[in-house]
Amino acid sequence: MIFFRTSRVGLPLKALLVSLPFVLAGAGCRSESSRQPLPFGVMDAPRSGEALRGTVELRGWALSESGIKQAIVYVDRNYATTATLGIGRPDVAKAYPAFSHGADAGWTASLDTGKFPAGTHELVVQGTAYNGATRDLGDINVSFAKP
Repeated sequence: MIFFRTSRVGLPLKALLVSLPFVLAGAGCRSESSRQPLPFGVMDAPRSGEALRGTVELRGWALSESGIKQAIVYVDRNYATTATLGIGRPDVAKAYPAFSHGADAGWTASLDTGKFPAGTHELVVQGTAYNGATRDLGDINVSFAKP
């Protein structure tokens, strides 16, 4: 972990954890408030700025020291669907060999864009670890078009 020492006049030194998701991920990032290892990962698809139409597949991966309990998709910060976990990801297993479940760290979700008005929307995928810690795995803006 990387710590920077900071101080203010009259205050004791405080350790400040700087979260660098992919640098610190293997060591297990921890939330300052909960001290729990946070999940980490990415949304591989879709990409920010894409125009989406009909039912689309969202996919990515997530890891946590305690394992991933769920990945939830939000559209404009409202629940949309829950992702299916356990999708094979040999690339993640190779990149993070210290995680025993890296080979099945993938997730996928289907999203029917027709249920939402046309226009720009925010897609967020949030991972929850078995220890209760949560983190946004992806936060992108996309546009939904009517078929």
